[in-house]
Amino acid sequence: MLLNKEIILAIDGGGTKTVLAAGDASGHILSMVHGPSTNLKSRPYELVKEDLFQMLDSLFHEADFSIEEIAGVSVAAAGGDRPEDQAKWKEWFQLYGIKSKAVMVMNDCLAPIAAATKNREGLVLIAGTGSIAHYFKKDGSSIRAGGWGYLLGDEGSGYDIGNHALRRVLKYHDGRSYEGDALCASVLEHFGLKHPMELITHIYEASYPRKIIAGLGRRVIELARGGNKEALDIMMLAIRELKSLLSAIHEKDEESRNSPLVISGGLFQSDFFKQAFESTIRGAGVIQTIIHPDYPPVIGAYICALLERIGHIPFKIEKNITKSWQAANRIKIDGGLDDE
Repeated sequence: MLLNKEIILAIDGGGTKTVLAAGDASGHILSMVHGPSTNLKSRPYELVKEDLFQMLDSLFHEADFSIEEIAGVSVAAAGGDRPEDQAKWKEWFQLYGIKSKAVMVMNDCLAPIAAATKNREGLVLIAGTGSIAHYFKKDGSSIRAGGWGYLLGDEGSGYDIGNHALRRVLKYHDGRSYEGDALCASVLEHFGLKHPMELITHIYEASYPRKIIAGLGRRVIELARGGNKEALDIMMLAIRELKSLLSAIHEKDEESRNSPLVISGGLFQSDFFKQAFESTIRGAGVIQTIIHPDYPPVIGAYICALLERIGHIPFKIEKNITKSWQAANRIKIDGGLDDE
């Protein structure tokens, strides 16, 4: 059992950013550090390790607790259920000097479920930089659809939307499409460019092209909200892909239809996108309750650590989380983004 003075570190390792949170055993979130992506399949190990250590340095530099007070670490990361990725995370924390034996590395899909339901069971659909649907059963088993990464999949994600938008812009520039003037102008404005030819250098010479392309997704959604046909076509294609992920889970397990659906990721922060998604799945006969978490995934990772230790989240602890997470001290290092 955790003592109140003991500190838990929680990490949400996203496709374009990582958030590190520190909290005590009573639900008080003390600090949050925003940094670059720690996705082990899209960035070199050494760069991820350097960024992780910089985030930890920043945390302890301003914290009123010491490294010896860390009682547990909860990491929610893409691929967190792969043994080789788990071993790498645990190795890094040991190298940094956090000797806690309670380092827990889990699939990142568990974090939004815990943030929304305060447990580790249920169905989640994530549409951020990448996309995945994952159903966690009471018996500990799980079913997934998607989550194959931007080179092999991630249909319906921010990257997918951005990539489709760029392809349309280039086709319009080539004369292979006669529609796309407004989309082209908006994309160029987003990147601060004047001509489509500049996109080659801007994208291919970026240190992290996936982040650049995924960041375009929200611009396309805003353009769709304003009535642009090309942008709306791209957005609705993404929504149909997300519906397909959900349908794949439903087909594999009928019980998943009875579970509330937790939706998470940067795309669902747009009310326009969220409403269009809900309208689409309702039109397809999906009636399950849709939940959008009150807390970000990093708080879900923190909740998972508490669940591992005490089995449930008492009302008093939940109340402390609600009061403290938004007021927590925030630190941002180079590459950290406010939203995914």
